[in-house]
Amino acid sequence: MPCLSLVSPAVAQTASSPTSDIVVTATRSALPITDVPASVSVITSEQIEGTPARTIDDVLRRVPSVDLPIASTNEQHPTDTIVSMRGLSGIRSLVLLDGVPINDPFFGYVQWSEVPVETVDRIEVVRGGGAPLWGNYAMGGVINILTRPIDRTGLVAEAAGGSRGAYRADGHAALAGNGFGVGIEAGVNHSDGYVEQVESARGAITVPTGFTSHTAALSGNAELAPDLRARARVSYYDNDQNFLTRLNTNTQRTWRYTGTLTWTPAAGGTVELTGFHNDEHFVTNNPGTPDGAGVNDAEYVQNRHRTRANDRGASLVWTQTFEGAVRSLSAGADYRGVRGSDHAAIFDETGTQLRTDTGSGNQRFLGGYVQADVHPLDRLQLLLSVRYQDFYSYDGLDNTPGGLGRVRSRHDNDVDPRLSIRYQLPAGFALRGAVYRAFRAPTLDNLYRGASVPGYILYSNAALKPETLEGAEAGFDFDRGPIRFQATAYTSRISDFLTYRYLDPATLPAGFDIGARLINAGRARSRGVEAELTWRPTPKLSATAAYTYADSIVTRNPEDPASVGVQQPGIPRHKVSAGVDWTGPFGIRVSPRVRYLSSTNGDPDNIYRTDAHFIADLAASAPLGHGLETFVQIENLFDRRYIGTNDGFTAPLYGKPFTAMAGFRLKLD
Repeated sequence: MPCLSLVSPAVAQTASSPTSDIVVTATRSALPITDVPASVSVITSEQIEGTPARTIDDVLRRVPSVDLPIASTNEQHPTDTIVSMRGLSGIRSLVLLDGVPINDPFFGYVQWSEVPVETVDRIEVVRGGGAPLWGNYAMGGVINILTRPIDRTGLVAEAAGGSRGAYRADGHAALAGNGFGVGIEAGVNHSDGYVEQVESARGAITVPTGFTSHTAALSGNAELAPDLRARARVSYYDNDQNFLTRLNTNTQRTWRYTGTLTWTPAAGGTVELTGFHNDEHFVTNNPGTPDGAGVNDAEYVQNRHRTRANDRGASLVWTQTFEGAVRSLSAGADYRGVRGSDHAAIFDETGTQLRTDTGSGNQRFLGGYVQADVHPLDRLQLLLSVRYQDFYSYDGLDNTPGGLGRVRSRHDNDVDPRLSIRYQLPAGFALRGAVYRAFRAPTLDNLYRGASVPGYILYSNAALKPETLEGAEAGFDFDRGPIRFQATAYTSRISDFLTYRYLDPATLPAGFDIGARLINAGRARSRGVEAELTWRPTPKLSATAAYTYADSIVTRNPEDPASVGVQQPGIPRHKVSAGVDWTGPFGIRVSPRVRYLSSTNGDPDNIYRTDAHFIADLAASAPLGHGLETFVQIENLFDRRYIGTNDGFTAPLYGKPFTAMAGFRLKLD
């Protein structure tokens, strides 16, 4: 269960500004990044504008140790938009929007285009086990997306068009008065897309992967009393995607509701109540090949999955700061309930429905944590935190061919401590380290939803236990003048690693030759080094560089011995990125970016491989006066062609080719 509110969204946004690197995610309080005992990156709105990427996942690609699929969020199947950190693979990182989780409640993935980049004030990335504060998913770390504050009246709007029929328009307007603020956001994003399959896999049914998405949000804050503030947000998102072939389509609809009350009863004290509710509807059509037809020449809808899920939660958090050796104490309790169902209509090639496979169930998370920030010496900081987590899955149904029908409930609990240490040295140097334990509960998808294609079925498993991680890290910071440098070495071990075992064909229902069931049978280990350098010699020039080395392998898997000792899928051993933001004469701004990824394994057994690749991006803008500017954004400037997805389930897929967008941006205060 992720903690639902890191710090008041209003406080978080007040603390953030483009010129002050203040972090709220790592310790639940607004601290300068130089005083945080963790491996942290901050991306400001100005840096986002200088990044040609149009979705947040592409913005995050230059951040050390953030592991994402090579394909962007709108160019792959939604359930493949996974996120992890530090080589853990899969979905093992928590993503927050203004302190509230946005990982999909049923599958755990993140639909990054749900939050337009133009509405983002800053992004904070905290690497390393975050479960002691944030709970579920935060095994690898936490990504917190903070939207623009409603602290003054203003307007930010942008419109652009470009390659392959792409266009987008987004706007954020705010009206602020004496003790209140109202904001409204809206946007549309479309692309005809590009043909992702390699030439040998194309045929009559092949189409570019295109999409159209819409976003809308209404938010407000009010000062109800001198010591009481309220904030609320309602948002809507939809996305219609055509993925690879004519009949392979995905439709998403999501509503989110969030509210926060913040009470400051005494100096340095805060009590905060947060609640949220999410409601999503997801439909995916998956095609099959008719008998006697070529795999690329004809298709029919073989299964249609309709997934409904809702997610609600609340938290109550107390924080108090002090003078002296104990700088702050905080404690909180939180609840989250998830309810979901998946109904899969199975068809033959004539369009006749053969059956409906159903998986459904509920999850309940209850948790509480305490944290103390202690400075026994002026130069020495100890941050101690511990969480108790109770996890309950119930009312499960596995109604697939050969499934278990009504399944037994399962109850688990976990205790997750963390100790972080930081020692300030002279001349801007600091040493730090941490040891921690974290967990990740299986999703409703893992527990109850089966999936099948002709001849093959993958079963869920309601008996799955949460995965657990034990980790440690050590690093040093340097912050002096225009230079900030941070380097961290880490190691972690996952137990009860989620994998699958093949079933005896004799036990399978008629029509299936191969079957597998998810199980807790594996162990994995990840270790590596991450480093990030920021250089700001003048207000008009800044540069960043980052490097990640990840050695991530499965150490035990009796069901698939070939996967043992092999680098985990989708995790490059080496990742390098660099960027420059320069403002020249007449306010012209130029922002080149480069990144390199070494080759990755596409599957657990290292049968399929993706290509190592070097990509250059470029963004430039020029002011036109009265708050208006024009811009151009180019991804893959040199049009490098490379295999970015190669998992064995589909034909190899190319990464994004040369893509250019140009438009106008308006900022009025």
